[in-house]
Amino acid sequence: MTKPKLFVLAAVLIVLGIGLFVWEPAGPEAECAKDTSRTSGFVDEEKNCPISIESYERIREAKSGPQWDNIGGLVLVVGGIGVAITAAVRKSRTTA
Repeated sequence: MTKPKLFVLAAVLIVLGIGLFVWEPAGPEAECAKDTSRTSGFVDEEKNCPISIESYERIREAKSGPQWDNIGGLVLVVGGIGVAITAAVRKSRTTA
């Protein structure tokens, strides 16, 4: 690949990586507790009902678990920086 194409590829990778950092995926929907005697202690303000324990566990797991979009964004940004460094350092080939 030529240097300009490598720089364009690096820019695309970096922009996609930053996009993944900024993008917030939707979390799991809160479900109302069917048995109001067993709730998580939290209330869904939109539906105005207590949240079930299972629903709250899914929400907490989604928020505290690994953020794969951020990990993917980091990989793309690091890859883009690597491609940019390669494009800057690489010498053009001359044919004899």
